[in-house]
Amino acid sequence: MKVRKVIKTLIILFIAYQLVTTFIVSSFTVETSAMEPGIIKGQHILSAPILSGASINFLKIKIPGFKEPMRGDLVLIRPGNASNVSWYAFVLDPVVRFLTLQKKTIMPNAHSSWNNQLSVKRIIGIPGDSIKMVNYKIFIKGMNGTVFNSEENQIDKKYSLSIPPGITGMESSFPFSGNMEVLKLKKGEYFLANDNRGAYYDSRFYGPVPENNILGSVFLTYLPGFSFK
Repeated sequence: MKVRKVIKTLIILFIAYQLVTTFIVSSFTVETSAMEPGIIKGQHILSAPILSGASINFLKIKIPGFKEPMRGDLVLIRPGNASNVSWYAFVLDPVVRFLTLQKKTIMPNAHSSWNNQLSVKRIIGIPGDSIKMVNYKIFIKGMNGTVFNSEENQIDKKYSLSIPPGITGMESSFPFSGNMEVLKLKKGEYFLANDNRGAYYDSRFYGPVPENNILGSVFLTYLPGFSFK
């Protein structure tokens, strides 16, 4: 009888946990320096799926939020290879993470680079934008725009960048030169970038990200520090 009661309690707690983290708020520990100087390695963040829309992983659908993802938003995303992950991994992984207090996952390649299960990035380009990069600075031409504007002039939200020194002799056509030819974003596509432009695992590396991969808007960083975003 006691065992059944414990199991029932765990099931209720798990369902409540899933509802809260899927639709309202979820926490995440940043494990890389990709978003420095704004978010440092080891810092914790809170994201709100309810703002930008909740994704139901195993059904691969997205429920609209209160607002569309916007340029400058910090967002929590899932990996680009999510479409190749089996449905039962999406179903069982939350159970494993819940029972191990977020210490274990069954997602394949969950601890390597872009295959990391969750990641924080900044939205730089939205559907219809044209994007290019010159010396690690991004320039944006909106859907109805006629000229490219620098990201600091095109994006209202203010943030600091970490720009690496140039490498002598590297041609601009090379992938990691800090330059990128014009990329046109299609419907439902977003260009995500690291604030630390020396970290290349963003849309420069894996291309535009579909809206379904955006799990929530990051609104708070804490431990260490405490800052609304």
